[in-house]
Amino acid sequence: MVDEITLLIALGTLNLLGSLGLALWIKRELEDSMEQLDNSLALALQSTMDKLTGEGAVAFEAPNPIQAAIGQLLMSMAQQKMNTVEATITPRDADGTFKGLE
Repeated sequence: MVDEITLLIALGTLNLLGSLGLALWIKRELEDSMEQLDNSLALALQSTMDKLTGEGAVAFEAPNPIQAAIGQLLMSMAQQKMNTVEATITPRDADGTFKGLE
């Protein structure tokens, strides 16, 4: 008859082989699922980009030169405003406290 130690070693080995086989099967299934997901995601992104760039939506129209000039004028005015600091001096009393605006 087979003693208990040999039986435990055999069962442990079978358990290890079964776990290894299950891990390899799960890995293969995950790789297949990720590839399928990648393909589906790529098709969805391509469809969205096609709709946004003119097939399903209004096509993008470049601004005309007058619009570009007005845009540059507004940007330069905004840049000048950002660089200009309008400081106001608040007067102080003799004791160092600020005077109210009159």
